[in-house]
Amino acid sequence: MKIKTLLFSIPLLILISCGEEPGLKNATGEIDYTNVDYYVAKVQPFEEIITIPGKTMPFEQVMIYSEVSGRVKKIHFEEGNLIKKGQLLVTVDTDILQAERSKLNVDLALAKKDQSRKKSLFESEAGTEEAFEQAESSVNSLKAQIQSLDVQIAKGRITAPFEGTVGLREISEGAFITSSDLITVLAQNNQLKVDFSIAQRYAHKVKNGQKVSLRPPSDSISSTPVQATVYAISPIINQNTQMLNVRAKVESSENIVAGGFVNVDFNLGESPNSITVPTSAIVSVIDGQIVWVFENGKAAQRKVNIGNRSNKNVQIFGEVEPNDSIVLTGLLGMRVGADIKAKNEIK
Repeated sequence: MKIKTLLFSIPLLILISCGEEPGLKNATGEIDYTNVDYYVAKVQPFEEIITIPGKTMPFEQVMIYSEVSGRVKKIHFEEGNLIKKGQLLVTVDTDILQAERSKLNVDLALAKKDQSRKKSLFESEAGTEEAFEQAESSVNSLKAQIQSLDVQIAKGRITAPFEGTVGLREISEGAFITSSDLITVLAQNNQLKVDFSIAQRYAHKVKNGQKVSLRPPSDSISSTPVQATVYAISPIINQNTQMLNVRAKVESSENIVAGGFVNVDFNLGESPNSITVPTSAIVSVIDGQIVWVFENGKAAQRKVNIGNRSNKNVQIFGEVEPNDSIVLTGLLGMRVGADIKAKNEIK
């Protein structure tokens, strides 16, 4: 008999527990959906700011390769140091090229003598014009070969194309390198730039000289924003992404690392007639978003579409009208037609 009583009580407990809904509680601990905080919807200017991902880069960057194959004779830089424009970075052994140039100089001297002799014969009508032209062609060909070798020999001295910070070296002295072997990277980190993309619907609002704010990813909640100025805009929409590519110059590289990602806050301007509500008023449902409003002392739903967001408020479109009282608390247990009473107006 005791067992039957216990089994009968279990579903009763389940019914009691399922009948309780979460909501606000008053001073006695009882559930109370009556008193709620609210916000009066109003039409006001709204600064439209969108946040998009961006990638930072050095203002100038180059990967250093050798244009000629050969053994590394000497490395003239220290890793991580500041390098001046034109400073010698690496010397590649060009002894073979120098020897070949010496041989060509000997051949050129002989060719010039042959040219001079055949010119004299031609002028005295003892030789042919064809023989003279062939001798002259040989001289010019050897001069061209020597000039080509001079270019190759000069390329054995690898210099910095601009001032910047040199990276880690990937070679050692004595190593044989080719044109496909990376030597190091040179980057101009004292000035950075950031690349980001704007959705097509906002493309007409992007102008050169506009300011954007960069927020580097940080463990700190209040990471200091850095300003950047737009200086280059793609002339067409990217056909793969349907976005407009934009580039901005970072004003200060403090707390910004080249090659990393940042959050770009882009100000689209002020929308003069917008209805905004606190972000906490938005309730997500299966088919979109709603807000709860006062309607003759009872709770009613209004479907809304979300626009842009600020730090505290969100722009909304839909069934909300100016001066509607938007419910901010007790949303979890709210139901259509529930009796509600205004408690505190949130400004």
